[in-house]
Amino acid sequence: MMNKRISGFKEDLCNLCGVCLHECPVLELPLDEAKVEMKLLIEGKETRYVLQRCNTCLSCNIYCPQKANPYQLILERWNNLYKERGAPPLYYFVCPTEDRNIWQLLNLFLSNQERSWIYKWMHYVPKSSDTVLLIGNYTHLLPFIIGGSKLLKYFKPIDRIDQWEGGAYLYQGGYLDIVQKIAERTKRDFDDWGVNNVVATLDAVEYIFKEVHPKEMGVEHDQNFQNFDRWLLDNINSGEINLQNQLNLTVTVHDNCYSKAAGGYWETPRTILEKCGCKILEMKHIKKDSLCCGFGAGASWVKNISLPFDMISEGVKKFKEAEETGAEALITYCGGCLYLMWATKELLMSKIDLYHIIEIVRMSMGEEMNYPKDHVKRAWDVIAIITYSLLLSSFKKNFYIRKITYDKDLSTFKAKKYLLLRMIRYFFDFKLIRIVYAKLFRLLMPIMKTR
Repeated sequence: MMNKRISGFKEDLCNLCGVCLHECPVLELPLDEAKVEMKLLIEGKETRYVLQRCNTCLSCNIYCPQKANPYQLILERWNNLYKERGAPPLYYFVCPTEDRNIWQLLNLFLSNQERSWIYKWMHYVPKSSDTVLLIGNYTHLLPFIIGGSKLLKYFKPIDRIDQWEGGAYLYQGGYLDIVQKIAERTKRDFDDWGVNNVVATLDAVEYIFKEVHPKEMGVEHDQNFQNFDRWLLDNINSGEINLQNQLNLTVTVHDNCYSKAAGGYWETPRTILEKCGCKILEMKHIKKDSLCCGFGAGASWVKNISLPFDMISEGVKKFKEAEETGAEALITYCGGCLYLMWATKELLMSKIDLYHIIEIVRMSMGEEMNYPKDHVKRAWDVIAIITYSLLLSSFKKNFYIRKITYDKDLSTFKAKKYLLLRMIRYFFDFKLIRIVYAKLFRLLMPIMKTR
């Protein structure tokens, strides 16, 4: 029987001051308009700005002086909209239970080494004595970030794409009823395995399991959940992880949306970077004011065809701020941000380097990375899949997520022909075509985006 879902918004605390939407780094509404928008949200009426432009960045919860959790109110209203209209057809792309999802399509382009890592991670059944490392849906897309590293010797890495990162990215889009089902499903997984210690490569996943599932979905987990970055820092400080190379890089840090949850998660990644020999140059919007990588712009969708343009246009803001710092590299500690940011980097043709923090640690440990070749190739794999998915979605209707467990026949190892996708990706092997495509995308972006 499904547990009762609990609203995270505390209406009794909200005094309609409007500060949350006024201080929002994306909306920046005048105070009077912010008050009106909050009133409309509470009453369940159509808004002029919030539901159409919110990037789900979580800042509003930090700004709210009453601690009323306005972010959760926005999610509730999106959940209502999902019930009314379904999900946009492009969302098939991020549903591992649907045909032609990104994990299934990416199978065409994985190297043999990547296949080997992923097969092992997906098929290992944890034992009760294991410390499990959740690789996660989006690190799955970029397995070379951590695959083959000595860091994995401390864990049993597993990769369950139909755990949906615990529902983290669906939660961010307001698919709350689906997240509740995922919470119950993941609880069964963990309990059946009998594991006690679970480490997540994504801070969003730690937050989902420790905070969202029990407090909003009514699903209590008995396991001890830890963030991988905190594990890294603890082991760097103890000397277990030897950082033999000081990198002497000037970097700027992207704080992902979920870093703002549970009081803010910003200092651990920065401390790790400093210990690796990085000098940090901060962007204009950081920490509680940080701008989204672009992924969150997909939550407040208005038109299906506009989704990629909305997301990339928001990501462009991030790159412009990063470039203005004069840093050599932009660092993210979120795998979900990384894959979209690499697509943005290639379409924008930005010169700033882009790394996941795990790659920085590995380089400081003396491990070799095939940078940037692996990333550039994967960015164009993803751009090809997005292009293909957008074309297909033009002929589909909105849909509802009926299944949360994927069909084995749709697993990433069941390659199909997908001739159109193969052709798109083949053409992207030519540099001139990539340049023309990127320029065309940038020209269309102001016309096609809705925000």
